[in-house]
Amino acid sequence: MDHARGIAGIPPGAVIEKGTPSQRLKTAARGTVRIKNICRLEFERFLRFHAILELAIGREVEWFSEAAENTIGTIAFSQGERGWNYAVLRRDWTGDFQVRDLGANLYSLEAARVDFRRAMTEAENTEHSLLPRNSE
Repeated sequence: MDHARGIAGIPPGAVIEKGTPSQRLKTAARGTVRIKNICRLEFERFLRFHAILELAIGREVEWFSEAAENTIGTIAFSQGERGWNYAVLRRDWTGDFQVRDLGANLYSLEAARVDFRRAMTEAENTEHSLLPRNSE
């Protein structure tokens, strides 16, 4: 979903659904994703090279996981860009976490939380693997 920003014929603040009607129906049928807050140490145990992620998105302030711990994410503040960023990671077919979605330069923590929750839900509702398996 996006909020309309100055698009002719669409009132400001209107919600625009992305995807075809059948894609939106499939997402709605799967339901919502239960996202829980986790501590930094819990988040770090999932990632081998956590420091690299923090360098890329800024000082992390919140960490999250969905119930089965196949999708995780963090919200961060970047001093250099003076904006809120987030990263959503999902397990690939080998069990390692790969970046699934990044958000950058959001104007407030609340805006970052809203966009982040949407990205977590989309990542969790994605059925296919992020990396293809070798056919060996």
